[in-house]
Amino acid sequence: MLKTGAAASAAAWAAPSILSLDRAAAAVGSCGTAPRQVDFSRFSGNLPTNFLSDDGSVAIRFTQSDPFGVQSSAWDGVIYAGLMNGLDNPVVNGMTGATGGDWVRFRFDFSVPVCPSFYIVDVDRTQGTSNDFEDTVTVFGRDSGTLVNPASFVLGGSQTQLNARTIRGTGPSSTATGNVLVTFDQPITRLVVRHRDDSSLSGFQWIGIHDFHWC
Repeated sequence: MLKTGAAASAAAWAAPSILSLDRAAAAVGSCGTAPRQVDFSRFSGNLPTNFLSDDGSVAIRFTQSDPFGVQSSAWDGVIYAGLMNGLDNPVVNGMTGATGGDWVRFRFDFSVPVCPSFYIVDVDRTQGTSNDFEDTVTVFGRDSGTLVNPASFVLGGSQTQLNARTIRGTGPSSTATGNVLVTFDQPITRLVVRHRDDSSLSGFQWIGIHDFHWC
């Protein structure tokens, strides 16, 4: 887990082959135009509840849910100022004292269907210290009420994939090994990222969500 603004290594963005706003294009795996995106470096402090994609074509609503009261007041949808595991300015969820299934949920609602790809940053685990935690992250989308699972998770090396929508940290990381690339190849109008602690002891833990990419 990285706790400073510096990172040991940078991870370059590698655009997946299927990223599309257009349903027909998504169906054939086409990405004909330059990627539109949401670059979280545009923001500072807390991510706004309502904002636009960089080109202004997609309106996005951001909401959070903290039913267990474990979200850190310092890292409650805040834009990280600097590099986190080699990626710049992700939006961060931190939890303090979470244990045994406690979770915080981030939700992004898009005004039009998109097929986003993005990194989840610093998914890892520490055990046997005073700061025990185990990041478990569930990601899924919805389109008109239909559940859509990610097409793929590309693990950085400090995680395992539990099922079609869930990954879990398996070891400590403050480099790109903590980052997981998530790709959707079906359009969604809602993205849900749920960050859960699966350790038996409480500690501080966090993850970031790095820039959205699509065509």
